[in-house]
Amino acid sequence: MSDAQPRFLKLVDDAGNHVATRDTETGIEYTVVRLAKPVAHGKALEAAAAVDTLGGGWQLASYREATAIVDLTRHGPAVDPDAFPWIKADWYWLRDAAAWSSASAWFVSFGYGLVSSYRRCGSGFALACRPAGQ
Repeated sequence: MSDAQPRFLKLVDDAGNHVATRDTETGIEYTVVRLAKPVAHGKALEAAAAVDTLGGGWQLASYREATAIVDLTRHGPAVDPDAFPWIKADWYWLRDAAAWSSASAWFVSFGYGLVSSYRRCGSGFALACRPAGQ
């Protein structure tokens, strides 16, 4: 019998609701950013920073933080659906700016695990993260 810790730990609120997930390999926690529809990059940055789940301290995920949870053995979404039930098979903005254009930023498609860049005025969802235990 193994005493190995699972890769993903569900974090619950006082009512027992799964509100965030901790990646035990990276020490990063992820939570949902409730958006009714995709938004421009600036709005995604603001929405992630406004999340107050488990005391706040959230920000839009970086390239490394978002791609760390991509599971290339899955699609639609390309993440563990038990660990990340709120992630849709859609495009999510990353906080990283594109080096070649201040008008563009990176994003990840959790539909297939693709990463690309797009103009910041385009539309995407937001994934909030923070260091564990913040």
